[in-house]
Amino acid sequence: MQSAKRIAIVGAGPMAIYTIKELIKSDFPLNITAFESSDTPGCGMPYRRRMNADYMFCNAYSKEIPPVTRRLVTWLHDQDDDTLAHFGLDRDGIDSRSFYPRVLIGNFLADELRALCDQGRAQGHQVAILPLHTVVNIAPDEGGVFVDGTTLDGEFRQVFDDVVLATGHSWPKSPRIGSADLISPWPYTAVTELEPGNIGILGSSLSAIDVIVALGTEHGTFHEAEDAVTWFPKKGRESVSVTMVSHLGIMPEPDFFYAYPYEPLTHIHPDAVQAEINVGADGLLARVFGLLIAELDHVAPDYMSRLGSGVRTLNGFADAYFADRVNTGGMRALRETLASSVESMRQKRTQSHRYALLRAHENFEALFAHFNSEDWDSFRANLLNVFSDCYAAIPHLSVRRVLAMHDAGVLRIIPTGEDSDFRNGENGTVISTTVDGDIAFDALIDARGQAAAPLSALPFPSLIAGLSQNNAPLHAPFRLELLNNCSGRVYCLSMPQLLQTNPFSQGLANCHELGKTVANDIVTVLETTRSDPQPASRFEKSTC
Repeated sequence: MQSAKRIAIVGAGPMAIYTIKELIKSDFPLNITAFESSDTPGCGMPYRRRMNADYMFCNAYSKEIPPVTRRLVTWLHDQDDDTLAHFGLDRDGIDSRSFYPRVLIGNFLADELRALCDQGRAQGHQVAILPLHTVVNIAPDEGGVFVDGTTLDGEFRQVFDDVVLATGHSWPKSPRIGSADLISPWPYTAVTELEPGNIGILGSSLSAIDVIVALGTEHGTFHEAEDAVTWFPKKGRESVSVTMVSHLGIMPEPDFFYAYPYEPLTHIHPDAVQAEINVGADGLLARVFGLLIAELDHVAPDYMSRLGSGVRTLNGFADAYFADRVNTGGMRALRETLASSVESMRQKRTQSHRYALLRAHENFEALFAHFNSEDWDSFRANLLNVFSDCYAAIPHLSVRRVLAMHDAGVLRIIPTGEDSDFRNGENGTVISTTVDGDIAFDALIDARGQAAAPLSALPFPSLIAGLSQNNAPLHAPFRLELLNNCSGRVYCLSMPQLLQTNPFSQGLANCHELGKTVANDIVTVLETTRSDPQPASRFEKSTC
């Protein structure tokens, strides 16, 4: 009988779950151990109850969340009525095109991790999920890859053949911008424990909307009747004032209707993009950008004509794309785009330019491993913000809550413009320079989202010392190049490091694809190094 291949996964959130899902498909016996620093394996930071409240929505339809052992809708129907009622759901209202709270998604993922462990053991693998095990070092060595860590009972060291870093998001406890001290948005209690006063929010995308709703729920009450939402302050909280500050002073557009399963695009599709990759790296971005323009001309000629000639150049595309909302103004634009999005849903009519951009970003993702430095810089400067904006469609209820606070006179959004500046003021205030002049905040919350970081920022000193290049870009299959003759392998799926060269990697669908890539590489190496493959045999069950 073959000995089981020893695989460690550092983290037990979505990235780890989808990696395990693919690993246990192997016919070879695997011994998988996942180390989780929290006491809630499976949830992951964005979905953990201690980090979020029940009213913070995931920005993906349930149908777009990859199944683990079940689909989310199936799991929802398997819950009892009391559980559904806790989240304000009834069985008849469960729909694959609905948005659900992040905490609910966390419950789903935690349940599915347990089911996945049982499935893996039934197939003959050893699977152990170890909560409250904090990994402090990864040490590649000739004998394998050593994992060092701490538990409530002391220190541990274990050795593995392969290690997958799936440590998820990493938020600084004390973020800064310029010389200003900011407040972290996670856990959400860092936001809700702020005294009512003049509170600033840096950023205007989904993380910022979560912060707004958290503040609105803490300091007031939302009254919701069908599509009408109003907000009233709680007694003694009337002094709360919230200001969003961002470069353009606009917010993403609300969710809109589109067909699912996805309909194919005409010009910018995988075959066309691969053909351009085959031509070579020189001018690659410009050629694929041409495919995007051809797609938009095909599906939304009136939209393209309205944006003017600047939209047809890489340098002018983003300015033309954002111009309508910038000229209209943040909150007014949000109200107008909500109306058009609601009409899109009512008529089941796709907003063609938004759909083309939403789908096109998937095809640009295939280019990242082939970009030269010039194209990388141009993509980040000219297109990344457009795709991030289009991908970040806001649930309509969240939009209505934001507008309700604005209508109540406690919320506004102000652009910083090109000359933004942030610094600490007197008495613990933070000063932000905006197009309206300097604004002093009692606290400024950092809602810019996860920042990218190099490999050298990983918190594992022996691993960093053992890398051939500690700032090398990460590309599939995300295997790190080690200096010594380590017999094992280390894969990096940590979110900040992925974002450097995989800026679309944060969604659950991306976690699924990335986990599959790493699992397939591990199993492929296993298949090529073992000459006598045998089916996995059953092992004694370990605790999940």
